[in-house]
Amino acid sequence: MMFESVSIRVMCFMVFFSQGIRGEDVRHVTGYVGESVVLPSDADPSWTLNSIRWFINENVNIAVLHGKTVIVDRVPLFRGRLELNTSSGHLTIKNVSSRDALKYRVELGDRILAQQKTSFVQLSVQERLGKPDIRLRHSFLDSGYCVISLGCLSMNSKVSLSWEPEHGFSERFWSSNHGDSGESMLWTSFTPNRVVTFSCTAADGSHQESSNKSVTCTEPEPRRNNTPPGC
Repeated sequence: MMFESVSIRVMCFMVFFSQGIRGEDVRHVTGYVGESVVLPSDADPSWTLNSIRWFINENVNIAVLHGKTVIVDRVPLFRGRLELNTSSGHLTIKNVSSRDALKYRVELGDRILAQQKTSFVQLSVQERLGKPDIRLRHSFLDSGYCVISLGCLSMNSKVSLSWEPEHGFSERFWSSNHGDSGESMLWTSFTPNRVVTFSCTAADGSHQESSNKSVTCTEPEPRRNNTPPGC
């Protein structure tokens, strides 16, 4: 009976311990390629920090404050790109790249209260959504109509592209999804001697950016007969 009681206690401890690990509080932060991002430490504002340690990959120490000594160039991946705020414990990563998309751990120590705290930050890295580029591919007159084709291209790969004509445009138009080239095409025709504006929108699910392009083609004036009368 004593052996069973001890076994049950050990099992309960193991379940509680594993739940504690899985249930760790993780702060999710998004950074953008080429920009700076701040990883919050979640330190108590009333603390006086005398120990700050930031880690990746469980135990790789990338930044440390010990007493008055600050070291932020330990790991080649982050060399020259880290700034450690010794008051708040926040860690700034400059010139963010996709390789920085990692889980970070920070361990804090308070000098006055002699307390410690551990927090986790999961960094996701995205490309900043930019305005799409619209280019005129074709413009010509055919059977009295202005025939237009436009191409829309985004520097971001994981976006959807859509077209929209200006308000009041009643003619039909056709558009394609962007294929392997990443370009979405639009074709339409309308009566000449007018300016029509089309919009292309790039969307990534949470943000969208649009660009406009105005197009026209002019119907040539009929040739004048300059032959003098009687000739």
